[in-house]
Amino acid sequence: MPVSRSSALRAGKGGSNTAADRITATELALAHLPKTYRRGHRTLIRTDSGGGTNEFLDWLTARGRWLSYSAGRTITDTTQHAVLKIVTSAWTPAVDPDCQIRDGAWVTELAGTA
Repeated sequence: MPVSRSSALRAGKGGSNTAADRITATELALAHLPKTYRRGHRTLIRTDSGGGTNEFLDWLTARGRWLSYSAGRTITDTTQHAVLKIVTSAWTPAVDPDCQIRDGAWVTELAGTA
């Protein structure tokens, strides 16, 4: 999967900050790691909310890629208040890809406009 540095350059009015850009940047970053770290859960890819697109996350989680990832999101006052209203019984222990419970990590679904 060699990616040349020039593939990240865009002509004149080319858009930036797209899923394709994030994939290219991630490929370039992975290419600089020792081979044993280019694949596996010990390699964490972090992104801000702009990287939380279906296309980028689908690429990160493609079969055989086995990367860990974290996509951040700004917590607005509305979101924080909605999370604080979720009843304790709605939370479920988070699990890792091997179905082992992650100590101190919990998940729930927050639907709606929060």
